[in-house]
Amino acid sequence: MNRLSTVVWLAVIVIAAFMLYKVKYEVQSLKNQVAETSRELEQEKQALHVVAAEWAYLNRPERLQKLAVKYLAASDVTVNQIADIEAIPFPGQSVASIDPEEGVKPVAAHFRK
Repeated sequence: MNRLSTVVWLAVIVIAAFMLYKVKYEVQSLKNQVAETSRELEQEKQALHVVAAEWAYLNRPERLQKLAVKYLAASDVTVNQIADIEAIPFPGQSVASIDPEEGVKPVAAHFRK
């Protein structure tokens, strides 16, 4: 009986030692993963700061004004360019023509899908 309990306790100790060994290396692996993830997170934060700085640099008002003058052929809006919402033709409604002197006039054509 004494020999059997010794063998059982020896087996329990060996199994516990193996499990402790296994848990130790799993914890080390998880620590390495956490450290790698932290490094990647820091790199992404730095990249985000760079992008924010580039965005601020590219959206300077004086730069945007120069680009707008160079590439946009915008002119001031005149009174004749403004119309009522009723003048916008929607599908299924009649088209309206705009005459600055007479206002909005309906036209016989209709939109169909």
